[in-house]
Amino acid sequence: MRRLPVFLLLLATSTACQSGEKACPAIALSEGISLAIPPEVAADVTRVSLELCWAGDCVTESAPGGEHVFIPTRGLPTTPVRTTVTFDDGKPHVLDVTPVIAYPAGEDCGGGVPGAKLVVTPGGEVRQGP
Repeated sequence: MRRLPVFLLLLATSTACQSGEKACPAIALSEGISLAIPPEVAADVTRVSLELCWAGDCVTESAPGGEHVFIPTRGLPTTPVRTTVTFDDGKPHVLDVTPVIAYPAGEDCGGGVPGAKLVVTPGGEVRQGP
């Protein structure tokens, strides 16, 4: 019975001493474009190529295929980027993508970087995801 008052005292002390500040984990995000490719399409994709054009310059990057592809791209703006996605079939999928700032642990913790999510439909079309 004697432990209950000690426990209550510790509980009151620990809650009273909290500063109210959010503890931020030491994690980060990479700047770039991610693609979600359904399994039935990913089975036929060995390589994904991206051409990204903004402000008069273009950057071409590529990565191995798979269901989840990430292509790091430095200097992405948060304005529309002309994006051409090409899979093994060589057919270009052209769309305007607007990268957004993403935060690894919420805006209060900082560390935001621009990025965009692309989603490939089961029919092989490419669109910007949420």
